[in-house]
Amino acid sequence: MSEPSEQPPESPRAPAPGVKREEPAETSWQRTSANLKTIGGAVLLAFFIRIVLFEPFEIEGPSMEPTLLNRDRVVVAKFMYGLYLPFMKDAALTWGVPELGDVVIVKSPADDIDIVKRVIGLPGDRLELREDVVWRNGRPITHRPAGPCDAALRSFDPDEESSCEWTEESMGDETYRTSHDPAYAPFTSASVTTVPPGYIFILGDHRDRSNDSRYFGPVPIARVKGKALAIYWSTADDGQFRGDRFFKVLH
Repeated sequence: MSEPSEQPPESPRAPAPGVKREEPAETSWQRTSANLKTIGGAVLLAFFIRIVLFEPFEIEGPSMEPTLLNRDRVVVAKFMYGLYLPFMKDAALTWGVPELGDVVIVKSPADDIDIVKRVIGLPGDRLELREDVVWRNGRPITHRPAGPCDAALRSFDPDEESSCEWTEESMGDETYRTSHDPAYAPFTSASVTTVPPGYIFILGDHRDRSNDSRYFGPVPIARVKGKALAIYWSTADDGQFRGDRFFKVLH
């Protein structure tokens, strides 16, 4: 009499075609952990963008009229010239030099307040102001009269008569307008200044209402926080939107 053959153990039965195997249910802790990781990653990315790449900046005052108006808000590229960390007066690292005509945000050497100005001189340049005209390295920069100031693009008292005039200037690849108003003119001429290595010379586009390098001298490049790229939001003093200024690229 033959012995019965041994039967191999049964293997786990595969699910029938089209039938999905049930996965273990996700616990509340797993869901919470996943959400926290997502939120943490988003926060870290936002900090990185804000600290290293881009930062918003609100314009206060008339010093950059007509290019920038009070309560314009601009996007600033912080990575252009170096690494500028929060609560620091100088950049932790620098790797670039602004170009002539750039509109930059600077930590003022006079009072450590953030200000916005235009780069007029680079290291080694000899600068002089003669009758409201900037002379660079012995030659006047390209300029021409551009007519009276547009009242919509300046800060003024409605009851005040103004003799404000615009001048169109060109430096490097940038062409822009400056404002000149004798009613506010602190001076129209200044002695020759040579910009030291590692420094820049900055002026406001409203030449008669700007606290700039004419007062506190050349500024260390390490104090440049970034380059202003474009206006992303703008409201007038009465709160009305200035829609024509939204997304305006700066020159």
